[in-house]
Amino acid sequence: MKHLLSALLTSCLFVSCASKDLDRCPPGTPAIKVAQAVDCTHKDGKFTLPAGIYQPEAQSAKGIYYVAPERLKTTGIIRHGHERGGLFIANEGWQWAWIGHPGFEVDANETSILKKRGILMPTCYKFEPYVKYSKVNTKVKRR
Repeated sequence: MKHLLSALLTSCLFVSCASKDLDRCPPGTPAIKVAQAVDCTHKDGKFTLPAGIYQPEAQSAKGIYYVAPERLKTTGIIRHGHERGGLFIANEGWQWAWIGHPGFEVDANETSILKKRGILMPTCYKFEPYVKYSKVNTKVKRR
């Protein structure tokens, strides 16, 4: 019974890691432009997404992580209320805000023992309101 439970937990771990697989965005992926700063609320607090050009940093099977042109202003006290993050735009169009380093996840985990990525994914937040943006054709900037 212990072996069956262990095998089940191990297979669930592999499935969860595979579902979080991150890659770099292909060259030519357009950036997005947020015309004005947006104050957003989520279940744990508030943050401000700054206006400007958001560069595509990483992608998963579900969508693209766009990094903000400057740190997000948050209500937290960690890092004096400024966090690295941006917008996640899903293939279906829904949005999440995120805080973290998805590009680092791609670079740091490419050679991991199981060749899985995204084990320490960015923290994502479902928020209101919807952020209006437009696509911008610029070079992909790697951070």
